[in-house]
Amino acid sequence: MLRLAQISYQHSEAMSRKLRWVSPLPSLCLKQTENALCASGCLTSRAADTIFKSMGDYFISTDMTADFPPELAEDDFRILPMPYVLDGVGYDGEERAFLSPHDFYAALEEGKTASTSMVPVHVARDYFADMLKEGKDVLHISFPAAMSGCYDGYLKAAKLAESDFPGRKVVVLDGKCASSGEGLLAYYALKKRAEGATIEDNAAYLAELRDHVGHAFTVSDLKHLYRGGRLSRGAAAVGQAIKLNPILMVDENGALVHIGNVMGRKNAMRALTAKMKRESAGHVNDVMIVAHGDCLHDAEFVAEEVKNILPGQRVLITDVGPIIGSHCGKGMLALIYLGSGKTDRRI
Repeated sequence: MLRLAQISYQHSEAMSRKLRWVSPLPSLCLKQTENALCASGCLTSRAADTIFKSMGDYFISTDMTADFPPELAEDDFRILPMPYVLDGVGYDGEERAFLSPHDFYAALEEGKTASTSMVPVHVARDYFADMLKEGKDVLHISFPAAMSGCYDGYLKAAKLAESDFPGRKVVVLDGKCASSGEGLLAYYALKKRAEGATIEDNAAYLAELRDHVGHAFTVSDLKHLYRGGRLSRGAAAVGQAIKLNPILMVDENGALVHIGNVMGRKNAMRALTAKMKRESAGHVNDVMIVAHGDCLHDAEFVAEEVKNILPGQRVLITDVGPIIGSHCGKGMLALIYLGSGKTDRRI
């Protein structure tokens, strides 16, 4: 809801009454609300322009790990490129273009190995500075601190960027979500900004919302979980032989948690939708996201299952990029939604 009572603006008692009348308009986007205020005579166009710029004129930003569906992008939204190495060859999106998801996973299938690293502090500083120099603040949603040191690096980078642009700010939030869970959080940040939330109010909103972003996912190649320390070598070998499919989630701390196993890929996909059905009951989802590591047919199956469970539910399918893909491999499949919380470790 637009918190017009907090607007720093000199106005008469009559103006104050008009502002209180306008305040019950949470469904209007920021520009529509600005127009309504001007048309009703509550504010002059110059005053409205000043006020609303201070409320919603900032960038929303997130990491490449967000696997963000391009259909959800808005103006003043940025994604921070993140480097990876494939068989000794570095890709940073500048000196060497990123591979397409299909080509990246094809390389993994050929036996090539991939690794990732943190974004250097100076690179993140320059990234933030490019936005600050446009005269706008930045709200950046970070990959979980529980999985990476990126968050701490971004805090350092934010201070450096702010020192170069006095009066501007970079707010860095530990998203505690991964892959398209981080992307879903960014979507709601964009929506909240459009409703008129200040950068501080938006960050506070996201800090609560992140505890309700459900992640249910599975992988098809257990060697990646072994490499990441989630399974022993023996368990990975046996599981692969008997077609064991692990079910995983991201918990309230932003950590990856292995919660169980099922036999067969179809059963694994149905386990994802069953978990979603239980946890999303009573929650409104603007959109749910199915993210996949070059397994579109499986993603389409999960999306249809969701629509069968929740007729009319909007579901988007998107690619899992090389950063998450380096750790989960081809065949990763994730279902992302808003739900009751991130503490339920049942399949």
